[in-house]
Amino acid sequence: MTLFNTPILTPLLRLIFWPILWVSGWRCPNPVPSALKKCVIVVAPHTSNWDFALFVMVLFVYRMQMNVMIKHTLFVGPLGWFLRYCGSIAIDRRQVGARVREMSKMFKTRERFNLLITLEGTRSARTHWKTGFYQIALAANVPIVVAYLDAKKKEVSVAYQCHPEEGKLDEAMQKLYDLYDQCEGLRPENYASPNRPGPDVKSPDVTGSTG
Repeated sequence: MTLFNTPILTPLLRLIFWPILWVSGWRCPNPVPSALKKCVIVVAPHTSNWDFALFVMVLFVYRMQMNVMIKHTLFVGPLGWFLRYCGSIAIDRRQVGARVREMSKMFKTRERFNLLITLEGTRSARTHWKTGFYQIALAANVPIVVAYLDAKKKEVSVAYQCHPEEGKLDEAMQKLYDLYDQCEGLRPENYASPNRPGPDVKSPDVTGSTG
């Protein structure tokens, strides 16, 4: 049981978040289909701390259940319990190959498992995006659901679904860049991609590039 399917509490939070989204004007025209029990969900742009809070509200209102990977060092004491209750999974970012195998195993052993991954891996502008999501989806043989946040339209929504294929990573990444370059994050100055490097982006981080 997680925060997204707890009796009484989950419906209560849904009632709280719905009017907040409505008054603020945010919509989700195309949510993740409820019938889709296993998938890797990627989302961008990730430019602010408020991105995650907004996405969580959308998850509640549209009855979507997600799991997200968080660095293992945060899973200590009461905070660790709360993170697990929220559907978070502890990962060691230093063990890329082991992480792919672990996530693949979870997909195979769980009846429902939707894994949410932020592609940029940071709230700062950086052109080197993470590609581990593709390896995980390929190993687990599950579809990739591409979601976006667009502050101009005030939308958090699914754009399309695709299935990973061997040797097609570069093609898939280019399609993602083309999509997200048209979106605007909550803090547009923190967005960058290979197509839009910007003046002050950080140099590529080679370590952990598949996270």
